Amino acid sequence: MFLREILAYIILIVACGWMLRRPFIGVLANIIVFHMNPRQLGGGLEDIRFQFVLSIVLIISYLININQFTGEDENRVEVPLKWLFLFLGWGFITCIWATIDKGYAFLETIDFLKIVLFSYLMFKIVRTEKEMKTLIWVILISCFYTSFMARWGGEWGWINEEEMGIATGGTGTHLIMFFPMLILFALYGSKYEKIMAYGIIPFILDFLPITNEGMRSTFVGLVTSFTFFFIFTPNRIRRKSILPFAFGGIIFVFVLTPPDYWTNMATILDPQSEGSAASRGVINDASLRMIADYPLGIGKGHYSSMSVDYVPEEELAVTGVRDAHNTYLKITAEQGFPGIIIWLTMAMTTWWFFRKVRSKISNDRPPTYLQLYALGLEIGMLGITAGIYTHNYQDLDTIYWFVAFSCLLYNLDRRFPNAELVGESLYADIIEEQIKKPVNTPVQPGIRAPQSVHL
Repeated sequence: MFLREILAYIILIVACGWMLRRPFIGVLANIIVFHMNPRQLGGGLEDIRFQFVLSIVLIISYLININQFTGEDENRVEVPLKWLFLFLGWGFITCIWATIDKGYAFLETIDFLKIVLFSYLMFKIVRTEKEMKTLIWVILISCFYTSFMARWGGEWGWINEEEMGIATGGTGTHLIMFFPMLILFALYGSKYEKIMAYGIIPFILDFLPITNEGMRSTFVGLVTSFTFFFIFTPNRIRRKSILPFAFGGIIFVFVLTPPDYWTNMATILDPQSEGSAASRGVINDASLRMIADYPLGIGKGHYSSMSVDYVPEEELAVTGVRDAHNTYLKITAEQGFPGIIIWLTMAMTTWWFFRKVRSKISNDRPPTYLQLYALGLEIGMLGITAGIYTHNYQDLDTIYWFVAFSCLLYNLDRRFPNAELVGESLYADIIEEQIKKPVNTPVQPGIRAPQSVHL
């Protein structure tokens, strides 16, 4: 057994023992392994099922410590999670009439159940402001790792360049969903949070133009995120964001993008000029005909197998099948009209619960960390709404994490109305003005006692 394998087993055993005592450590460990995927590093690690082991131990840990997560301080299941459970339930129902293999559709739905289960456990286990902050930063640092490995891990031979996506299947959509949070930390964070945010941003931007799969959808997501950022943020945040946006924009345009990147991005406006972009229209037409023939869905995981009957032969991939290039159409094709209605309702209620927390941010007082998280995650979620129209992200874990995040932040904001403030220095002028402003307190009329007379 190689030294690397021995070290991996030791770390895994220690982590599992720690998880059994503290389920929150299990949440963090699963997040790290999701991004890191040590099996991609080779050297014997490909035989160790890190994610499976950590997921099982997390479930056991939650059940052992379940009393910690019940009672008056427990996180209550809110509407977005209920719609997610309904979407999962409908997925199992569609297995009944799956067009090709009911067993395969059931197994595919079981895989989706794993995403839902982790999202739910994360929602129930994270219960304090400190844990939420730790969770956010573990995710951001893990995004840095993914970006770093995509460039340097491939060049140094640490990972297979064809599988550089590691956590995201070779796309930046996952990273785009957390990118607005980095911008907000660059604005509002403490000294060290700002340093970390500015340090991670270039690596995230570097990831976007070097991953071929989903490159256009990632760029659309980046532009859409910036647009929603300026729509939803208060004026004070909008003005202060000019510097980090300029910093990121200059690096992205003049340093990180290869010469042919902007030529590829131009095909978004003229899809007929490039074969891959042009094929999306043909595949979307095939999806619409599939939906018309099966309005209740063909069963989860069946799109590729059914594509041979709907996609022209010249557009089929080398494997002889084709996947959808549109998240909305794939969900409708596999889960039917009821499925897409449930999914969209889940997405809209998720946005609404982020908004409930984010709307408390104003121009005349510093926001709390919880409000800042809600704003960043809300923009990250809205930012992918256009990009996922050009690529399939039906089973992207992050989308369903965000459903849990919306309910989690709503619960934390409800329980901690006096949560820690951020960015007080940005509001120093207003705070100073409020301190200096005289307070006029009405004086109640009193009875004047007669003066004593000294003889």
